[in-house]
Amino acid sequence: MNIRKLLSDFSVAVVAQGLALLASVSVTLLLPKIMGVVSFGYWQLFMFYATYVGFFHLGLNDGVYLINGGRDRSAINKSSILSQFFVAGILQTIFAFVIVIAALFGNLPGERSFVIIMTALFMLPNNLALYIGYVFQAMNETKLFSFSSIVDRLVFFVPMIFMLLLRVDQFEPYIIANCFGAICRLLFCLYFFRDFLRSKPDSIRVALKDSVHSISVGVKLMIATIASSLILGVGRAIIDMRWGIEAFGKFSLSLSMVTFFLNFVLQASMVLFPALRQTDNRHIAKFYKNTLDILDIFFPAVYLLYFPMAWMLSLWLPQYQDSLTFLAYLLPICVFDSKMNIACVTLMKVRREETRLLVINIVSVAVCAVLSLWCAYLLNSMYAVVAGMVIAIIGRSIYSEWYMSRALGLQPSLASIADVMLSFIFIILTVRSSAAFAFCAYLTSYLIFLFLFRDNLKKLKSAFSQALKTKI
Repeated sequence: MNIRKLLSDFSVAVVAQGLALLASVSVTLLLPKIMGVVSFGYWQLFMFYATYVGFFHLGLNDGVYLINGGRDRSAINKSSILSQFFVAGILQTIFAFVIVIAALFGNLPGERSFVIIMTALFMLPNNLALYIGYVFQAMNETKLFSFSSIVDRLVFFVPMIFMLLLRVDQFEPYIIANCFGAICRLLFCLYFFRDFLRSKPDSIRVALKDSVHSISVGVKLMIATIASSLILGVGRAIIDMRWGIEAFGKFSLSLSMVTFFLNFVLQASMVLFPALRQTDNRHIAKFYKNTLDILDIFFPAVYLLYFPMAWMLSLWLPQYQDSLTFLAYLLPICVFDSKMNIACVTLMKVRREETRLLVINIVSVAVCAVLSLWCAYLLNSMYAVVAGMVIAIIGRSIYSEWYMSRALGLQPSLASIADVMLSFIFIILTVRSSAAFAFCAYLTSYLIFLFLFRDNLKKLKSAFSQALKTKI
């Protein structure tokens, strides 16, 4: 693995995600100030539905990604990739048409019907752009994928600023702008996909055969990915059903802040996968150990950001005070879901263990669903629902780390157990104490943690310095 190239690719990915973060933060902090709680809830409902439109590619994108991971542009089969792209376009068009018809004749309230129709229209360009983006990632051209994300967010961000300045308080124009960003992203991807478009597509029979093969390879990973997002999605849906759109909007505000961080971290796994596909097991084990040590030691510092963030949000959006309490419960997701995605999910993809990843995520969704339903309808507590979601995420991460360590012949990290303890300390302090005392007490706990694992810090510093000088 060329560490310098990884850092270069990751820096572009960080810029792309940073721009997405800026747009998302602007929407999340400014829209609730302009919109009513109900309108903002429908905006969040669209973003919630948009999270799951990837389900409709049926695993084709993931299959192409796994099959071709590590091949460069000169070695990849352009005719097969183009033919499967056409198949993907036909599939997405059919699904979008069916969803629009269902929304029009489904006897739904006007706002929900609009949200569902726009989700279907968003799905078509979004999923086709993602197909091409997955091809870029498989060829280790991750910068193109990152640039496409920049185009998407810029196209959305510019009209959004004008609408905010004009104090547009309806959610519909923002959804339309978001869809237009997806269209521009697709056009950008098509431009850098033009050598594929010039190739001769395969026959219909061959195209269908290759597509079915890609779907059979990728469907497990796709379902595993959808299941991963459903761990949080199930809780959101139950809150919407049990307490209504206003409660859903307040909870979604705090979850959006967590999602910002998770999407930022996901860029690392995007860059790492094609590089790791080209290395051997010894280097993979070394990568896993060093990466997990870094995440275990530094990610708990995220909890310290809660206190200034909560203070600023309470001043800016006093009507969303409940969201701050939700945020305290949700922050451990930043630590454990990020560790899971960077260290475990990436390596399971590299080792082609999609089945195990699928089982882990499905079990986690089932646990979350049972806990959420119990907490919502028996305990009648939204905070208990959120706690159930967090427990499912932490359990998934701990098991995955234990399994991956055993598979690579490594000892499980004691720092991971300490992360769990720090998470519980943070939640208890935040919920039970004043902000000032909680901040000082948690900071003290984290400094003690760093002192106890100071040897890990020294090893990481040495390993990183060596990696920058050579290829590991």
